[in-house]
Amino acid sequence: MPPRGRPKLPRGQPRTRSMAEGPSGVGPAPREQIQRLQEALERQQTTAAQAGVEPPAPPVVVPTVAEGVAATATPVAAVPVTAIAAGSGTSNPDSAAIEAKRERALEALVLFKKFNPPIFDGEKIDAAVVEAWVDSMETLFEDIYSLEKDKVPLATHCLEKAAKVWWKRVKWDRSSDLAPILWEEFRRALFANYFPDTEKRKLQEKFRKLKQGDQSVGEYEREFSHIIDYVPDVVRDDRDRANWFVHGLRPGIHRAVQILKLPTFAEAFDRALWAEQGYAHEHKEREAAAEAKDKSKKWAAGGTGGRPSAKKPHRYPRPQSKGWRPSRCVICGGNHQPPACPQREGKCFKCGQGGT
Repeated sequence: MPPRGRPKLPRGQPRTRSMAEGPSGVGPAPREQIQRLQEALERQQTTAAQAGVEPPAPPVVVPTVAEGVAATATPVAAVPVTAIAAGSGTSNPDSAAIEAKRERALEALVLFKKFNPPIFDGEKIDAAVVEAWVDSMETLFEDIYSLEKDKVPLATHCLEKAAKVWWKRVKWDRSSDLAPILWEEFRRALFANYFPDTEKRKLQEKFRKLKQGDQSVGEYEREFSHIIDYVPDVVRDDRDRANWFVHGLRPGIHRAVQILKLPTFAEAFDRALWAEQGYAHEHKEREAAAEAKDKSKKWAAGGTGGRPSAKKPHRYPRPQSKGWRPSRCVICGGNHQPPACPQREGKCFKCGQGGT
């Protein structure tokens, strides 16, 4: 009967461990440990495949063991750690920049929504409604210090119904090669779309006949630009806008600005303000000179030394008041009224008889 236990080996011969034995060489390896090892290797293979990394040549031999039975070794590709990190995307600078941009835009939107911006649905086509909504947006942009690139994305969050459909159509028709729409272009497109043709024709006619008149240059510019906001197609470009503006200026200011042939509207407006200021100063000087001339004439007519001369006595005495009575007759010197004086009829002063 063979002895129990392992057979003794000759001295000097190494002992091999059965694959069914555990790490300590005694008993089978735990199944859970082998399973966890297999799952880890599978995850490593999946990550390598997603990263597009070719497995290296030297394989790693991992035994798959059934309980109590030795199995053959299966080669599994080893995946470098750097490949796994690259496949995860954590070290990609472009991804980090996109994520930072998304977070900044989200913060701007949250701040914008806190102020309850008004909604524009585009259902009621009214110039006053469109203008009021645009003014509200611009005021809010100033209050929260919005960046220029954020204004259109923020404002379009307030579009609903017909206005939202219109905005989708604008984006669809716009070429992807063009730069993103900024606020000024968005505003012009909005005004151009939400005005009926009848209103546009009225404003176009008013624009062609618009003159400065008695308005200041600033008041004239506001009315001028107000019409262009509603019907931007009345001018071809900025130079055409400058020419129309100069054309409507008051004659004195028009002469001072038109001769310069300024190419931009901003320059024409600035020069018109300067011309208005100079024209007003010149007008005040002319009025002061005319007033001084009138005063000098009045002083000259009043006599030398700048003092008016004494009044001359009347040629004929003024009639006396009703209750006044002279003390003596002016004809004879008697104590009676002149009408009762006997000398009026040629009578003698001494005897009172007629004759000489």
